[in-house]
Amino acid sequence: MHRIFDLFEKFPDGSSLWRACAVGLDGARYHLMELSKTSKNRFYAIDIGSGKTVHHNLDHVGVNLTSPRKMGRGSKSAVA
Repeated sequence: MHRIFDLFEKFPDGSSLWRACAVGLDGARYHLMELSKTSKNRFYAIDIGSGKTVHHNLDHVGVNLTSPRKMGRGSKSAVA
C-alpha cells in the first residue's frame, strides 16, 4: 500500500500553501524536486497517515522520522 502525501510551498513570511498531492515516498520526492525548479521557496510534504514530514532543501530531500513539532506553550517554531 502506498502512502499519500500533501505537498506544500513554504514562503519567507512563514505561511504555507498547498501545491499538490503525491502517491508514495518516491512520488513525493520527485514532485518536491519538480516544484523546487519553479520557485526559490522551500517545499515539504506531509504523510497523510502518519503526519511525518518530508523536507526538500536545495541540495537534498530527506525524511524527518520524528513527529511534526506542534505549536504550544514553550514552542519556539512551527512545523517545517
